[in-house]
Amino acid sequence: MIVTGEASGDLHGANLVRALQSRSSDLSFCGMGGNELKSLGVEILFDAAKVSVVGIVEVVARLKDIFSAQSILKKRMVLDPPDLLILIDLPDFNLLLAKKAKKIGIPVFYYIPPQVWAWRQGRTEIIRERTDKVGVILPFEESFLKKRGVDARYVGHPLLDSVRPTLTSEKFYEKYDIAPVSAASVCFPEAENRK
Repeated sequence: MIVTGEASGDLHGANLVRALQSRSSDLSFCGMGGNELKSLGVEILFDAAKVSVVGIVEVVARLKDIFSAQSILKKRMVLDPPDLLILIDLPDFNLLLAKKAKKIGIPVFYYIPPQVWAWRQGRTEIIRERTDKVGVILPFEESFLKKRGVDARYVGHPLLDSVRPTLTSEKFYEKYDIAPVSAASVCFPEAENRK
């Protein structure tokens, strides 16, 4: 079972499913996601767009859908337990599912967990208690979580698979008439449709 609730999570989840299917063609998946996961044959039990919210007002407006999604996914875990629950981002929603999965003996892999190093560090204990393995996409997250007892592993950043440099650093500096620097900051637009 794979569960995500945002457009970026659907994309990253699809890349993960594609990679897993390339290793074993007899794998099947169900869960919550969007068109990317659906296009790979994932049985979508609940459309992620119905729970993708930003801000407290939207959460309140979508509570019925959020509770419905939780109910449907938990019921499926009980009636037809998956071999593994894969969670992608969506922390408040997914940590509730992880609690149920652990209670009934389903292993939990959290891919792209909440960035507890940035805010709400108290969730680290919850992640430790409710997951078996955590795949992080920023190198320093591995040591941060391991120091707090979470079985975390740096798995690389999924965007690096789709972004390929076309210029060397030297050619870039020359082309744009920029002095070479030892460090640089880059701003990217938000990935989510609604943010």
